[in-house]
Amino acid sequence: MSDSDSYSADPARIHGGVRQIEQIRGLIQGMMRNFSNEINLTKGWPGTNDSFAENIIPQELKERVGTTNTVQALSEAILSVADGTTGNLKNILGTQDGNLDAILNSSGGGGRSGRH
Repeated sequence: MSDSDSYSADPARIHGGVRQIEQIRGLIQGMMRNFSNEINLTKGWPGTNDSFAENIIPQELKERVGTTNTVQALSEAILSVADGTTGNLKNILGTQDGNLDAILNSSGGGGRSGRH
């Protein structure tokens, strides 16, 4: 089998990637909390009962909700990538373990004879 036909995976690097993905998700959630906290401070700026407020408040609410929903969807997508990558990592580790067991068992009862 040539190298171009082989498959290799580095579980430690994949696991490190999953940790980075989870950190990114945490950063996004923190950004969303900060956004919500800061935007809530501006709620009363347009006033409450004049024509300017009547025009601005519905649009501002629509934009705030849209932004919040978008960031939440992004966070959920990132979590899905982390979950999928973790599932792939478990599959890789299981395949590697199974192959190692098969190699050891093929040498005659699990002993190492130096031949495969």
